[in-house]
Amino acid sequence: MTATFPQPAWIATEGRREGRYVIGPLLGHGAMGDVYEAWDIVLARPVALKILQMQEPAAMVRFMHEAQLHARLDNPSICRIYDVDASGGTPRIAMQLIRGPNLEQAAKDLRLDEIIDILAQVADAVHAAHQINLVHRDLKPSNILLQWQEHGGWTPYICDFGLAMALDGPTVTQPLAITGTPAYMAPEQVRGDRSLVGPATDVYGLGSTLYFLLLGRPPCVSTSTEEMLRIKRERGFPTPRALQPDLRPDLEAILLRCLEPEPGDRYPSAAALAQELRRIHEDMAPRRDVAGRLARVRAWCVRHPWPLAGGLAALLLAAALPAVASRYNQLGRRRDEAVQAATLALTSLELGLRSERLLPVHDLRPGTDRVRQGIAGLRGDLESLNGTALGALAFTLGRMDCLLDDPRRAEPELERARRQGYRSADAAFLLARIQCAQAQETVREAAFRGQPAPAAAQERLERARQLFREARFQTLEPLGYAAALEALADGDLDRAATLAQEGWKDSPWDLGSAVLASECLTAQALRQVQAGDTDGAADRFRMALDLAQAGLSRGPSDPRLHHAALAAALGLAAGALERGALTPAALASLDQQADQQLILDPDSAQAQSDWLRVRALEAQSLAARDKDDQPVLDQALQFYWTRTREPRTLDLRLNHLELYWLQAERDFEHGADPTRALQQALKDPGHSLDRGRDVLGDLLNLKARLEDARGQDPRPTLADVRERFGRTGGWNAWEVAAKASLIQAQWELRHRIDPLDSIRQAQALLQRAMEAKPTSASAHALQGLADVLEARVRPADRTLLLAGARERLRWSQRLNPANADLARLREALARI
Repeated sequence: MTATFPQPAWIATEGRREGRYVIGPLLGHGAMGDVYEAWDIVLARPVALKILQMQEPAAMVRFMHEAQLHARLDNPSICRIYDVDASGGTPRIAMQLIRGPNLEQAAKDLRLDEIIDILAQVADAVHAAHQINLVHRDLKPSNILLQWQEHGGWTPYICDFGLAMALDGPTVTQPLAITGTPAYMAPEQVRGDRSLVGPATDVYGLGSTLYFLLLGRPPCVSTSTEEMLRIKRERGFPTPRALQPDLRPDLEAILLRCLEPEPGDRYPSAAALAQELRRIHEDMAPRRDVAGRLARVRAWCVRHPWPLAGGLAALLLAAALPAVASRYNQLGRRRDEAVQAATLALTSLELGLRSERLLPVHDLRPGTDRVRQGIAGLRGDLESLNGTALGALAFTLGRMDCLLDDPRRAEPELERARRQGYRSADAAFLLARIQCAQAQETVREAAFRGQPAPAAAQERLERARQLFREARFQTLEPLGYAAALEALADGDLDRAATLAQEGWKDSPWDLGSAVLASECLTAQALRQVQAGDTDGAADRFRMALDLAQAGLSRGPSDPRLHHAALAAALGLAAGALERGALTPAALASLDQQADQQLILDPDSAQAQSDWLRVRALEAQSLAARDKDDQPVLDQALQFYWTRTREPRTLDLRLNHLELYWLQAERDFEHGADPTRALQQALKDPGHSLDRGRDVLGDLLNLKARLEDARGQDPRPTLADVRERFGRTGGWNAWEVAAKASLIQAQWELRHRIDPLDSIRQAQALLQRAMEAKPTSASAHALQGLADVLEARVRPADRTLLLAGARERLRWSQRLNPANADLARLREALARI
């Protein structure tokens, strides 16, 4: 039968909520946070909820580290962890609620045999922790809780693993830091020497605890660290029998061996200590005449055989029926226990990964690999489960895949969870988020091909909207973050940006809110770039960069924040390059950001793409300053072919297009053959509007210029350019189409075809471009080139047209003296 818990009386009056928990009375204070009695509204049970109070990254790392280590333990005398959560910005650990005093509070009321029995159970639990390479490091009476059992007797529970250390893993404390409670600490802890800390350290803590329980005080009460260390080294504390003469000699021997100054002189294990304590406990128990009782039972059975047979038959029948009936219940319990164990294991892995993102920049791959291995090891369990048990585990696996930024694996797991009846608000929210992301990728792929958004993307967005409505106000995600994603699903970018920023302010520890807010601002900035609002775009890019950097101050190793920061910084740098104001210092800063992102995961396609974008920008900056950009291009192309892998993401395909366009432009300008680079670029051509500049138009215009230089007719290519870009709108597209018309006009002029229609077409497109973006240096320079061409066709207006061209030259030079089209205008005027 499933246990049910009555709601506590205080739940009607208390209103404070932390995620899925209603907060009740304060149970105690700890070094890392406060512990409250709380009510889990999802599972309808009481818990002890430990809430982190120190709102700083280092504290969060230690807090998560405590939960991660604690979750590895499974012992009847170790307080169990139910859940770890950081939604709403406050990390919390939900644990088994122990209704009873701690050992320090109960010490005076315990009999000697109870003390010895309790410490034996605690020592067994400590040994179990040592078996998986965990050392508690803070064993003391107040960290051992007691609960009275219905059958009689106390069950102890070890709690507070805030200072626990994994002997086979990294530490979150300083190597020479003093960690523990001094009065109960081993000498090696007092010295702060982590290299000597091990199972023997906990044996000393157990001995100190037993000393307190037997004698009413810890072995050492000095407040001076130096004095305390001297006393512990020399065993200068009072001998047990000096304080209590009637203490059993064997108990004194146990105490003194536990409190040996050298670790090697103590009990070889906590299990050996437990065995010694049980020997004493058994010796204290009253002897029973077992043989006499057995003889009396045997005699009764001989005298009454038939009642015995009937009784045995009834007993067997009574026992058999519940056993058969409970067989399925046992299987169900085992299944539920397996799911709980798997979920706890995954949660532990998730906490480890989240905690790593709070550490300074480092290689995340070992931790990520551990998570992937853990997931792979548990996926097979899904096939042996059904119903809600399968759904719960599938949801956890899907959540982990989301954390690993693997939506293609996450989506089927979350869908499986829903099919099996697991329809929590968080499952719906995660699935909605994936639908949005997948729809966005589908739309980007279509835009790359120059096609409208496919129906499949709209269907995904509609599904996302339904799922968001299902999860609304119930998910444990921060409300601002959830509302911003819902606004994105509705296509309202401005509202999403506002909500995301408000969500970050309300939940400054939720790094996902910082990422989303920065990404929304960058998307707004790119929209302003396309509309020609350069100043407005720069302001948005700065806001996005500031937000991402604020997030990085809390999560220095979060890849999402690094990408968001670099995307905003690249937007700012591209605007500076267009104005001729991109400095070497700004490029160096971009280099550093891209390199740090690669440190986190050199195999990440996103990090690789961002690194290549920085290289492309650097090559363009060098070319604009008449510097040699070939080494940078060589480095980038070598990186592309040796480091990136198939199937390449859309972003990497855009990198390929951009890099080979730059290589082809360089070859053409320096008199080299650009054919190979051009062919490479045209292997997978597409639009790149979401990067602020659509290089496809420049690539096709270069192809036309090369055809012209080789005596081929460039007009089919130029017609394609005008068809693609003349109708799409936006200053950049109109400039590209105007360049195509000017290239055709030059070809027509050489072939004695009247170019005036092409010139007029170019001028009309440039007029629209300058109306959209008056500060475009290219548009002014191209207008000057159109005036020069028209001056050759209309000699009567030559003087006026050339004067207009020179005025355009001056305007373009003010806006960006390093503009490539300005250089072409200067050359054209010099030839006249």
